[in-house]
Amino acid sequence: MPLRIAQISDFHFTQLTWNPLCLFSKRLLGNLNWILARKSTFSNQHLEALPLFLQSLKLDRILLGGDFTTTSLASEFTLAKNFVEGLSIPWTAVPGNHDCYTFSACRKKTFYKYLSNSTTTHHFTLQEHGVEANSLGQSWHLISLDTARATHFYASSGLFSEPQEAYLKELLAELPADAKILFLNHYPFFQNEPPRRSLRRGNALEALIQQDSRIKAYLHGHTHRNTIANLQPSGFPVILDGGCSGDIETGSWNLLEIDDQGITVKVYKWQNEWTVVRTEKIEWTR
Repeated sequence: MPLRIAQISDFHFTQLTWNPLCLFSKRLLGNLNWILARKSTFSNQHLEALPLFLQSLKLDRILLGGDFTTTSLASEFTLAKNFVEGLSIPWTAVPGNHDCYTFSACRKKTFYKYLSNSTTTHHFTLQEHGVEANSLGQSWHLISLDTARATHFYASSGLFSEPQEAYLKELLAELPADAKILFLNHYPFFQNEPPRRSLRRGNALEALIQQDSRIKAYLHGHTHRNTIANLQPSGFPVILDGGCSGDIETGSWNLLEIDDQGITVKVYKWQNEWTVVRTEKIEWTR
C-alpha cells in the first residue's frame, strides 16, 4: 500500500493588533501589508473545511510546511494550534519566516510553545538542533528542517547554519543505507528568489542533498506557487511546493501517494470545496 501524505503550507492565520508595544517592531509592516494587499484574498473559511476533509482521505501523515501565522502573535499561534488539534492524523510541522517574524518571537522560540512535534525517531530535535527525523514506515523516513530566522524590515530570508549542517550530516549517517527519504523545509531547494527572500547557505544544503541518492523528494513552501518539478535527470530530487493554502483565490496543497516505484501528486485547490485540479505521476530514477 502506498503512503498517503498531505503537504500543506503557508496558512497565514491573522489577528491584527494595534497595541503600540506590539507594533514597535516588524509587525507594523505585517499589519499594513495585510490591510493593503492580503486581506482581500486570504480567508480562514476554506481552511476550516480542511480537517474533516483530510480525515476522509485516509492519510498516513500530514506535513505542515510553515508560515502558520502572519506576524507571530500569540493569538495567531492559537488559531494555528486550534487547526492542528482538529487533525485526527499524525502531523509534522516546521516553522516559516512568518512564525519567526520578530526577533522576540525567534529568541523565545514561540512557535514551539504551540506547534512542537510530538515524536522523533532520533536524538535530534527541531527546537534544539534545527533538524529531526521520523519514520514513516515501509523504509521511508522524513527529515525536517527549521531554517526560519528573524530578519529586518522587507526581508524574509532563512539560514541553514554550519552547526545545523553538521547535525544533518550526522543524522544522515545514522539512517540505514537502504532508507528512502523525504525532506521537509519551509524554504525552496533552489535559491531563485531575491537574496532578501532566499535561504542563506542554501547552496550547502543543495550540495548535501544532491550527493545523497536516498533523498527522493524535497517538500517546501514560502513561494506561494504550487510546483511539481522532476529534477532526477539532473541528479536532484523531486521538488514539491504545495502553494499557499491560506489564499482563497490561488490556494492549494498536495496529496502525495508514495511507494518504492514512484510518487503520484494530486493538487487540490479551493473551488467552493477542495477539488483535484492536477495529477502527475513520477517514477523514482535517482
